[in-house]
Amino acid sequence: MKPETKKKSEKTFKNSLKGSRLWGLLLFLILVVVDQITKVIADVYFSMEGTYDKFILIPGMLEWEMSYNRGIAFGALANAAPAVKLTIVILTAVLMAVLAFVYFKMDKNRTLFRLALIFIIAGGIGNFIDRIAYGVWDPAFANGGYRDGVRDMLHVILLIDFGYCNFADFFIVAGVIMMILAMLFFDTHAVYPHGKYEKLATEAARKENQKKREKFEKKYGAYLNNDSNASTH
Repeated sequence: MKPETKKKSEKTFKNSLKGSRLWGLLLFLILVVVDQITKVIADVYFSMEGTYDKFILIPGMLEWEMSYNRGIAFGALANAAPAVKLTIVILTAVLMAVLAFVYFKMDKNRTLFRLALIFIIAGGIGNFIDRIAYGVWDPAFANGGYRDGVRDMLHVILLIDFGYCNFADFFIVAGVIMMILAMLFFDTHAVYPHGKYEKLATEAARKENQKKREKFEKKYGAYLNNDSNASTH
């Protein structure tokens, strides 16, 4: 294939839906919608009169039960000062924006790492929506009961009691696990690249070295040429 043809085909692929970041955006929207829908279903059901307080989904492991959280993970900082909670909300928004920027700038070959970012961002935004909607930082919104914070509906009890969580929390945990796996094995920048990523890591390192060399030559090439010409005379 001619270089011009190859470059054209690569450009076409990058501009296509498959080669673009739109798939990630679509997955992000699906995850956020799933989180919000499950929250609404649980919220509405447990607010009805005559319903059960909880459902045992997996005995001794998982229960469907409504809980509201005005803090962060596992109810931490639930009684913190309003300024602290508002700071957490703002920092969450900033962090999600930074992660989104990293996602759009990241090489599309880093599939698992990008997928991890999507899950973490979706989970963060899912709970961010609740924090904004129910004003977790404002004591005026606190009523000690119905819709009093982030909506959690799953009580996780494995070897220990993990407390109440929601699908957004699951997405964040899944994203962190995928990110760790990517950093260790399944990424072009992995510590111990495995399978196809070993070859991709080698290629990525070669390209990086080439960029550094080109940058060096561009910056100091004129001086090197002048020194070389001076030595010949």
